[in-house]
Amino acid sequence: MASDPVPGAGGYTPVKDPQSPRMKELAEWAVADYNKKEGTHLRFVCILECESQIVEGVNYRFILKATDEKDNEGNYEAIVWEKTWEDFKELVYFKQLLLAES
Repeated sequence: MASDPVPGAGGYTPVKDPQSPRMKELAEWAVADYNKKEGTHLRFVCILECESQIVEGVNYRFILKATDEKDNEGNYEAIVWEKTWEDFKELVYFKQLLLAES
């Protein structure tokens, strides 16, 4: 139901400009936060897809490309929950996608 126009209806909808500086900043933050929590050394490369979901704030779901310390490229799914009015963001989910999933 990605085309459901009712805000808060539960589904994700595509972000109008997934390559905007704002979305890149959030995706880079997600990779950095994951690195900090897991002790990994991923480097953000680019956003492949970006969707948003209205919740108490906004969930942003990214499919992004990153490289590890050996320069192996992989696709990752990350979900960032943000409440801009509280200056709050949290990395809710971060996982490497298998080739069949990307």
